[in-house]
Parts: sequence; structure tokens; C-alpha cells
Amino acid sequence: MTPDAAQTVWGFPATSWTLVRRARSGDERAQGEALEVLCRAYWRPLYAYARGRGLARADAQDAVQDFFATALRRELFQRAEETAGKLRSFLLTALKHHLQDRAAKEGAARRRPEGGWADIDFETAEAEWARSAAGPSGAGPDAAYERQWARALLAEALARVEARYAAEGKGAVFAALKGEALEEAEAGGGSVPEEGAGGAEMSAGARRVAVHRLRKRFAEALREAVAGTLPEGGDVDAELRELGAALAEGRA
Repeated sequence: MTPDAAQTVWGFPATSWTLVRRARSGDERAQGEALEVLCRAYWRPLYAYARGRGLARADAQDAVQDFFATALRRELFQRAEETAGKLRSFLLTALKHHLQDRAAKEGAARRRPEGGWADIDFETAEAEWARSAAGPSGAGPDAAYERQWARALLAEALARVEARYAAEGKGAVFAALKGEALEEAEAGGGSVPEEGAGGAEMSAGARRVAVHRLRKRFAEALREAVAGTLPEGGDVDAELRELGAALAEGRA
């Protein structure tokens, strides 16, 4: 990615309306880079929606790749406006229209997107969708989409924090504390290297401070990621509540 690609202050590519605007720019290279980031960030929720609509696994894979191949030709984003609302809603509406168009065209040509991102992990996405569909409340297509959207933003926030720790030379600290800081089950435990102190172990107090700092950074990164998908002045707190509810429903 070139230096002029959209970046956050931590050097992680911004997945936001900024990228949609860049995808509509007259700079073909910038368009391709912006769409590449959008594709990689948000194909999972779109795949979950396609599966929830009843498309067979292979057809859903083909539909998502075809959707982004069309986007890479600028046919979907050229008239998109941030004032239209949430990026989450815009992408879902665009996919719905795309699926309708595909259904109306007999023998639509199957194609893979250009740009080198055809290595997307459909196996993992399929497993995630199957788990959601097998839950007590099932997973309608819109609910499955929102659930995977929330997970995509969580993953983006985590990647931003990891990049920040790595830039500070504290990658080992992040790896050791992320499970505890994000309330995930830790596989092992044991001692954690103290920040900036070589192999010295953290005291219990220092560990608590480090965990608190990581949680704070993650919360900031998540708010930044969510804000980037909303129109200017959008309600980040309300969006976080909606996404949290989507995740909670998936665990019910």
C-alpha cells in the first residue's frame, strides 16, 4: 500500500467512508487500494448474508467475489455518499441489489476479483456462519450479516492495537496480555515480560496496570473503527450498542 493510502495514526488502513470516497476518486491506483481494503475487511458479513439468504456454499462464495469484482470496476461505489448513512447499511443494500441483478441474469459469468485477494478464507467464514445458524435463535440473513460485521470491527480494532504495540517494541507484551485484557480464556498463563525490562517478570500490580492500558487502547481503537463507518457526526455509542446486541444474540 502506498503512502498516500488512507491510514490511521497507528498506521493501520482505515476501513471507512474515507475509503469509499477514495474509491470514487479519479486516481485509479488509489481506487484499487481503497477497494482492496474494503473487500478484505467486509467480505465475511456479506458472505454470511448470502448464506442466510439460502444460497448454497459455492454460490455464496461466487456471489461475494462477483460483488467485489463489480465494485473493483467502480460500478457500486461511484455514486455512494457518506450522507446516505452507515457504511454497514450501504454495503448490505448494495449486496442485496447485486444478488437481485444476478438472479435476473441467466448464466451470469462467474469470475474472481482482480487485485490478488482471492485467497479469502471461505472455510472459516462457512464455519462461523454454520455456528450462528445452529444457535437457539437461528440466524436470519440480516442478523447474520450484522453479527459478522461486528466481529469484523472487533478484529480490526484488535489489529490496530497490535500494530501500535508492535511499533512501540512491545509485541510480546500484547501477545501475553491480550487474552486477559479482552476477557478471553487464556490457554496457559504464567509470567509476562515487563514492558521495557527485558525478560523480567511483571509484578501483580504492574500486570493489572498493563491489562488496564491494553483494554483502554482496545476501546479507543474500536470506537475509531466504528466511527469510520458512520456518517460525520454519527452516534458511535448507539452503533456500539447495536453491534453489541447483535453479538449477544449470537451467543444466546
